[in-house]
Amino acid sequence: MTEFHLPQVLEIERDSFVLPWTEKLFVEGLRSPITTNLVLVEDGVVGAYAVFYIVEDEAHILNVAVRRNRRNKGLGFYLVTEVVRRAEQAGARFFFLEVRESNSAAQRLYGKAGFVTVGRRRNYYSETGEDALVMCLAAPELPEAPETEVCGPIQNRGRKVV
Repeated sequence: MTEFHLPQVLEIERDSFVLPWTEKLFVEGLRSPITTNLVLVEDGVVGAYAVFYIVEDEAHILNVAVRRNRRNKGLGFYLVTEVVRRAEQAGARFFFLEVRESNSAAQRLYGKAGFVTVGRRRNYYSETGEDALVMCLAAPELPEAPETEVCGPIQNRGRKVV
């Protein structure tokens, strides 16, 4: 993602979230040395984007959204698995994210990618008071990785490079 993509990213963001990120937040993310910002572009149009950061061996997925008319076509899954692939290459072994308790579509997407629910953050979303579910994925080949019933294992997904 570059600043060139921001108008389309902001359009998707505003259509996807009750309290969307501002342009300033995205620009700060683009300038952050620990944040990675990805866009999935099809025929010059941003179809989806993701933002994540890595600290030590942990990656935290901050934001994933898919353009409304491109949903349920595999873009979200492809992008989430690409986030995991890139973060693995950068040394991440544990992956975390929060998702709205009411967002069953996103929960299914993350579950398909191997994430499991490991906790709850009460009243996480201040604009609605809704809880967030904490989801986790861990690399199973590492001895320090949690058991698979705690944090789902990374699976071979036949991922492609964007």
